[in-house]
Amino acid sequence: MTKPMSGTANVGLFLAHALALENAAAHRYAELSQSTAAADNPEVASLFGDLGYFARKHAADVRALADAHGGVPQLAAWEFVWYSNEPPENVPADVTEFKMTPRQALQMAQQCEERAYQYYANIAVDTNDPEVARLANEFADEETEHVRLVTLWLERFPAMPGARASGVTGRGTANVAAKVD
Repeated sequence: MTKPMSGTANVGLFLAHALALENAAAHRYAELSQSTAAADNPEVASLFGDLGYFARKHAADVRALADAHGGVPQLAAWEFVWYSNEPPENVPADVTEFKMTPRQALQMAQQCEERAYQYYANIAVDTNDPEVARLANEFADEETEHVRLVTLWLERFPAMPGARASGVTGRGTANVAAKVD
């Protein structure tokens, strides 16, 4: 087994981590879209589908950037070094509910985007490579924009009076991405 390599080490490893982060988010959002659709929760399934689309788009953007920088090293799953147990933009599987509301789904997405921002901000500070720092700051800025967009989407689903702290809310239309973006 090889030694795990941090995304702070060089541009290739940074982009490998960024690509893994976006691919993991896209995969998790697809799983959540399918499972909430199977649980007859079409609004949230559509919302997770939209979020998965954006994660796949961001993965393609990172791949293009990586290709322009000479590609990324192929790393095994255990070779990635995250600041937590899994990529920061992943929706934790243990906090999802099949019957969650659109607001709850968006709150989870907002937390994921905030973790992704923090990940990139930490990389920018922790690296000794000026190009990694520049890219990490650029990616952190992009994640800030994602947080802003999810916050706008949340405004479409106000909390119901007396809602639990976990974010149980009223229902609304799900395809907010097309309406806001």
